[in-house]
This record gives sequence, structure tokens and C-alpha cells, in this order.
Amino acid sequence: MPSFYVTPPNGRLRTISLAYGLLLFAWLSPEDNAVWPVALLGVGLALLSIVWVVRRRLGNSAFPARYMPVGAALLGGIVGIGAALSTAGFMFFKNALHAHAFWDYPPAMVVAMLTRAPSWALAGVLVGIGTGFLWLRYDTMRLPAQDNL
Repeated sequence: MPSFYVTPPNGRLRTISLAYGLLLFAWLSPEDNAVWPVALLGVGLALLSIVWVVRRRLGNSAFPARYMPVGAALLGGIVGIGAALSTAGFMFFKNALHAHAFWDYPPAMVVAMLTRAPSWALAGVLVGIGTGFLWLRYDTMRLPAQDNL
């Protein structure tokens, strides 16, 4: 039976985290009120956090492949909710950091981002299910080639 193996955190994950932190630091500096960069940064933080938690808690563990779509859907929903929350948090933090009379992100925009959390969670669940089934399909297609080695 094929299985899914979770690796522990490694140097590549640490390097990606460091690069993300530098990107976030660069985004905080200029005056900007575009929504898409902060939304991408919010998704990145949520995804990176989930990867760290899963790899730290479940590293060096193997799970049956049939659990992959369900687990990916659950993790996708968590990433979706976390993305909406972290995006709103980044908006608020940039407003507080710059401290202008006219905010980069008005309070109504921050609240609107929070109200989108359920739809972002649903989108995360759907992306997770799709990713899980793609991985399952790729894994079942790969197995016969390994037997020939």
C-alpha cells in the first residue's frame, strides 16, 4: 500500500522562511495601498506556518495514501482561514506602523477582508482536495516504475 511520508524541517524550509521574512520587511517599508500584495503575503504566511507545524509535529511519520485528500482538504481550510486573518493583520500592522492621518488600508477594507474568511476557507478546502487527489494520482502512477528498478 502506498504511503505519504512527512519529512522533518530542513535547511530549505528555513531558507524559504528567511526569504519570506525579507520580502515581508521590504513590503512594510513603502507607501502602498494595493490589496493583492498583502493578500499574497497573507496566503504565504498561512501556508508557511502550516508547513512548519505539520513538519515539526509529524516529521518522520508515514501515513496511508488514502488519507491524503482528506488531510489536504483540512489543511487547505486552515490555510484559507489563516490567510484571511493574517492578511487583515498585515493591513492593520502597516497602518499602525506608518501612522498617517489617512490610512493605507481603511478600517472598512480590513473588516471586509475578515468577512471573506469563510469563502477563503472554502477555497482552501477545494484547493486542498484537488492537490490531494493529484498527489494520489501521481503516487499511484509512479509505483509500477519503481518496481522495475
